[in-house]
Amino acid sequence: MVSFEAPKVWLAPMSGATDAPMRRQAVYFGAPAVVSEMVAGEMLAAARPDVVRRACRHEGGGYWIVQLAARRPEDMYRGAVLLAESGVDVIDINMGCPSRQVTGGQSGSALMR
Repeated sequence: MVSFEAPKVWLAPMSGATDAPMRRQAVYFGAPAVVSEMVAGEMLAAARPDVVRRACRHEGGGYWIVQLAARRPEDMYRGAVLLAESGVDVIDINMGCPSRQVTGGQSGSALMR
């Protein structure tokens, strides 16, 4: 079980910004937890190299947290199973991203419809 001390500053998931070097720097400067860029469950299950790279554990400690997005429940499930089997500490399910690029693909906050 993962437990967090409060209050702490976390690095939130930001597509295109929270890559492995950024996560390493945040942990170096004291963030106890950092979250990966958004990872698409369908593409993770297909082992697409750029998606697998975004989901990889970063060096330098901290909790391994991956943000998972999908438009279909079966893709979310497949991605979550792969992450759980890989030993991820926390899976952050993206159901709040309002970006048109994400919601246009029926992911993110589009799942709340």
